[in-house]
Amino acid sequence: MEMKNLKEGMIVNGTVYQVKDGEVIVTIPNSPVEGTITLEHLTKRAIQSAKDIVQVGDNIEAEVIKKTDEILLLSCLPIEQRKTFDTLQVYFNEDKSVDGKVLRAVRGGLIVNVDGLDCFMPASEVSVGYTAELEPFVGQTLKVRVLEIKRNKVVVSHKLVEKDAVKEAKQAELETISVGDVLEGTVVKILDFGAFVRFNQVEGLLHISELSHHNVKQVSDVLTEGQTVTVKVIDAKKNKRSLSLKALQPTPWEEFAKEHKVGDSVQGKIVKKMKFGMLVEVARDVAGMLNKLDYSWDPRFNLAGNVEVGQQIDVKILSMDVKNGKMQLSKKHLEYNPWDDVKVRVGEKVSGVVKAFQDNGALVEVQGVNAFLPISEIQDQRIDKVQDVLKLEEVINATVTKFSARDWQMVISKKEHDDKAVRDEYKKYLKSENKEEQVQTLGELFAEKFKALKK
Repeated sequence: MEMKNLKEGMIVNGTVYQVKDGEVIVTIPNSPVEGTITLEHLTKRAIQSAKDIVQVGDNIEAEVIKKTDEILLLSCLPIEQRKTFDTLQVYFNEDKSVDGKVLRAVRGGLIVNVDGLDCFMPASEVSVGYTAELEPFVGQTLKVRVLEIKRNKVVVSHKLVEKDAVKEAKQAELETISVGDVLEGTVVKILDFGAFVRFNQVEGLLHISELSHHNVKQVSDVLTEGQTVTVKVIDAKKNKRSLSLKALQPTPWEEFAKEHKVGDSVQGKIVKKMKFGMLVEVARDVAGMLNKLDYSWDPRFNLAGNVEVGQQIDVKILSMDVKNGKMQLSKKHLEYNPWDDVKVRVGEKVSGVVKAFQDNGALVEVQGVNAFLPISEIQDQRIDKVQDVLKLEEVINATVTKFSARDWQMVISKKEHDDKAVRDEYKKYLKSENKEEQVQTLGELFAEKFKALKK
């Protein structure tokens, strides 16, 4: 190419003839003048000497920036920028990252050199977190992604690269967190329905229902932001992890079972009355069933009318199922059952003391319990009032006509006992060999005995 045909702005191809630290000499075919490329026009990359990137004999492409009859100045920068631009366009299309060196801080961001092309990085794209000072980034080499690309403007972001790295780290961490794992994390956010706990990049939800075996009204009653907690993973679906504090804590039933066993006596509070008994809370969130048949040995006891919700009560543990949260309680097993010591049979003669009068009979204490003497079983003659024929604290003899220790029931008959006594005396009379006594009338014979028996 003749010298006269070379014009400023033209692209020429040459061969490196000589390399110095500060410049490169290039021969141009058919040109009597050698071209010179100074170090600042060789590349935008940070190099100390042209020898770092160029060798004698290399083919080189450059743009004519000045031409005289004796001087031909060339520059590789436009070619370098065009190639870098084309490469960045590919990176932009494929969402790839590239290294860039931060040259300086400017208003609103940083100037980052990417393969010789100066790009702009807004302050909001420097990092995931808020960045107040930009100067510390100057001189650093950062991985960047192209946000926007135009002929005279390329905008890059380091924050996108950070986000990708966080995303990858989070996914890798998620794959290591499985159901049943026990992990230590930090409470990063408290909400009405629970709290978020962060491990490294992964956050899990600790629902309010999983804070404690006891009822929790507010999350803040148990947790504070920044608190370190040890939790158990109870569910893992896709990118979500559900956590639990209470899964690592003994249940109220387990705590109760550490201190109590079947047969122990405990105090509780009646929390609910039911048709068949009542629910008694013996510890916080630990309640057992007290069947109405286990309240009193007396089967006639009116449970509904004698106990109230909130009432304190002493009970005995009959059975305890910690795993299923069930307990059977008894009040009567803490008390003496007087009927356990009663040893009588139907038809047996007993002695007792009259203790009380009723319209239809009397209560007579027999072997420490009250037996019922019906008014019709006192004597053969009609009686209007029991107290007309019996006295309080009077000792009488009677025959047991009905007995059930389980039902606390004993019915006696004085009349039957007296009639039997008369019959027994009559039998003795018949066997007597005393004829004089045999001539006597039956009424005469037993007149005195009738009086004694009716007292």
